Amino acid sequence: MKKLYVASVTPFDEEGTINEAALKMLWERNLLEGANGFFIGGSSGECFLLTREERVRSFELASEYKSRGDIFAHVGAISTEEAVFYAKEAVKVGIEHIAATPPIYFGFSEKEIAGYYYDIAEAAGRPVLYYNIPSSTHKDLDVNHPDVKALLKSGAIGAMKHTNLNLLQMDRIRSVNPDIQCFGGFESCMVAFLAFGCEGFIGSSFNFMLPQFRHLLNLFEEGKLEEARILQTKCNNILDVLLKNGLCANLKYILSSQGIPVGEVRKPFMALTKDRAAEMDEVLNEFLEVR
Repeated sequence: MKKLYVASVTPFDEEGTINEAALKMLWERNLLEGANGFFIGGSSGECFLLTREERVRSFELASEYKSRGDIFAHVGAISTEEAVFYAKEAVKVGIEHIAATPPIYFGFSEKEIAGYYYDIAEAAGRPVLYYNIPSSTHKDLDVNHPDVKALLKSGAIGAMKHTNLNLLQMDRIRSVNPDIQCFGGFESCMVAFLAFGCEGFIGSSFNFMLPQFRHLLNLFEEGKLEEARILQTKCNNILDVLLKNGLCANLKYILSSQGIPVGEVRKPFMALTKDRAAEMDEVLNEFLEVR
C-alpha cells in the first residue's frame, strides 16, 4: 500500500512563536483527508530557521499523533553533534522514524557525510531516512562512490526521500540495496515516481492538496493512467505557481486563506505580495478540485 505523508508547515502566531493550536488543527484535517502521517521539521517546516527549542517542541507535539500515523522527525544539521542531539530528542518522545539531509555549506566529502549518517543511526538506534534534495543541499548522491555504496549497504540508511527528478538514481539506489524504501519528494512527477515503484510520497503541497493527490494515487492503482495523467497536469498547474513565487510563503498564504492561522514565514523569507497572492488565488480557483 502506497503511503502519503504531509511535509508539515510550522505555524507561527503574531509573536513569532509556534502556534500549537493551528498545527493541531492542520494535522487533524490532514488525517481526515487520508494522510498516513507527517514529516516534521523539513523544508516546508522552515527547518533551519527554527531554534533548537522550537525543533524539539515540534517533535514533542508530533509525538502525540504517533498512534494515528507514522511520524518522521527531520534532524538534519551542519554539525553531527547537533543532528545527533535532535535524533536523541525525537527518539526520547517516541518518534520511530528519523530523517536527515546531508550536512550543507562546507562541501563535506562522501566519507564525511557517510560518517554523519552512521553517527545519527547509532545515536537513534535505528536506520535513518536519507533526505536527498540536491537542489537545496547542493550535494548530489554519487551511488557509485565506494563510501556512498558502503553506506547504502550498511543498514544505517533504511529509506530515502528522493526529492530529485533523477529517477534513474532512485533505481540505482535500489540496485545497491533493494531493502531501502524510496519515497518521492516531487509531487509534480507522482505518476512517474509511482511507475518506478516508489513506496509513496512525502509532499509539501499535501498540506492543502492531499485529497487531489490521494485521488491521483487511487487512479494510478486502478490502472486509470490517462485519468491520473490529466489530474497530474491540473495539480502541476498549481505547483508551478506555488514554487515560482515561494513555496513556504504560498503554503502559509493558502492555509491561512482556508481558515488555519499559520501566520507568516520567518525572515529572510518574504510574505507574498498582493500580485503574487492574486496569482495563487487565480490558479487555485481554476484547478483545485474540491473532493
